[in-house]
Amino acid sequence: MTGKNGSEVTLLGSMHVLRPSDYPLPPNIDALITRADRIVMEVDLDDFDPVAQQRLVLETAMLPQGTLLKDVLDDGVYAKTAQRMGALGVDLGALERFEPWFLAITALDLGMRKLGYQSERGVEQYVVGRAHATGKEIVGLETIEFQMGLFDALPPEQQQALLEQTLDELDEGASVLDHMVVAWRAGELESLSSELFEEFANYPGLYEKLVTKRNSSWIPLLEGMLGDGGHHLVVVGALHLVGPGNVIELLKKRGHEVERL
Repeated sequence: MTGKNGSEVTLLGSMHVLRPSDYPLPPNIDALITRADRIVMEVDLDDFDPVAQQRLVLETAMLPQGTLLKDVLDDGVYAKTAQRMGALGVDLGALERFEPWFLAITALDLGMRKLGYQSERGVEQYVVGRAHATGKEIVGLETIEFQMGLFDALPPEQQQALLEQTLDELDEGASVLDHMVVAWRAGELESLSSELFEEFANYPGLYEKLVTKRNSSWIPLLEGMLGDGGHHLVVVGALHLVGPGNVIELLKKRGHEVERL
């Protein structure tokens, strides 16, 4: 998109996890980084502090004193969680004090790693590395505190739904991820949309809170970039650029002309 005074905003849908074998990435990604004055991400990974994040997790993701995971999950979901975490090499007893949303994120990370997919190989980390090498500024649309708060604010039934959805995704295994990566590299948006949205098909309330509401909150920030004269590369999860209420759709409704590269 182009705006006033030569402003440009380019949206890049990211895969948060990839395998070493998925490299090199498409060459147009390097070209987009080179052209940009500023890199915009969901969270500013340039200022990432592991110690501060660990402290935030302990402050945010813990259940109330005296409450355990088995107290807030249905018996069947708890048993399934224990079985899946055991298969991933983790004793659920070590995580009994954490809320279901944190179990979902932990299980997803461990499951992806077992399949060879790593967050440190994701598109964001590659972009951060290239931005550092070329002296690009990196900013975030959100803070890590906001994102954790988003999960923490989910009511108990939606936290359980998120955990169930995650465990179901792990059951589907590598084939779904492989298809998603192929669709992402080829720019096959319809196929990617189908794969991504299907994950939320049974949990519409989650999709609204974790995706569409955030998409809407980003629109004023993106419109601000269209008036500042800079070239911005905006890197967000591919799910935010496809499916109902996606960022591109919302920008078009606001009268912006969005051209696919």
